[in-house]
Amino acid sequence: MESSSVPFVIKEEDDEDHVMKEISLASDIASSPPSPPIPDVKDSDILDRDDDDPIVRSYPIYLSSRLASNLHIFQYPVRPNTRPYTGSQGEPVLDIRLKPDSGLVHVDVPIDTTKFYDHEKGEKWGAVDRQTLGGVMNKSEGYMIGIFKDGELHLTPVKGTCQLRPSFTYVDRDVQAEKEIARSVKQDPAKPKEIRAVQMTVKSSDDSSPRHSGALAARKRAEDEEFIEMHWYDKDTEEAWDLAEQLRSDSREPLIPATTKEEYIDLIRDRSNA
Repeated sequence: MESSSVPFVIKEEDDEDHVMKEISLASDIASSPPSPPIPDVKDSDILDRDDDDPIVRSYPIYLSSRLASNLHIFQYPVRPNTRPYTGSQGEPVLDIRLKPDSGLVHVDVPIDTTKFYDHEKGEKWGAVDRQTLGGVMNKSEGYMIGIFKDGELHLTPVKGTCQLRPSFTYVDRDVQAEKEIARSVKQDPAKPKEIRAVQMTVKSSDDSSPRHSGALAARKRAEDEEFIEMHWYDKDTEEAWDLAEQLRSDSREPLIPATTKEEYIDLIRDRSNA
């Protein structure tokens, strides 16, 4: 499905108290017969021109940083957005665990055992009434969470994102156990063990343990790190609403543009052509 998009223009006004950023939705472009070529016009002329595209509403924008170091976005790629994991939907998150160093996240969600459920396998794997979703935290690149409050837009930078998908570690453990059993059965207990000479060596304290690199090293670190149990507050709880209030900025400091209008247009053009 293709999402609709509306072009917008950001304008700025300076006054004695603050800098207000005006956001104007562009009107739909009606079809018209072919017209003569448009003369070359500078970007600054386009931004400064009012013509018949008036600003219908403006909002002051403020930046909040109270939750910036702990704000993450959890995404569920295999879950429709019409079925969120919330108490109001009857499917609340049961538990959440985190490995801070490796960024590994595990979230337990309930399973409907009345439909399409194998109770025998559930007992075997120890996953009777829940499923684990797993993912790894990734550093955010330009994401922000915004809320409207009393006619103001408050933005908070996002620290990281995590895509959570079904994790089948309990199946992996079961398969590994079966392999170990099969390996031990293949060994012939009646066959005498071969006697071999073993040379003992002693390593100094300076000798390092076997080194791993790349993905293998990252996986080894993740396996060695212990999970930390976290608290999950459903979106309709008082704790969640109290945290949401921290997305609102207490400061009324104006946002100072880091670029000129022309530089901003160039940035948008470069990203669209990338």
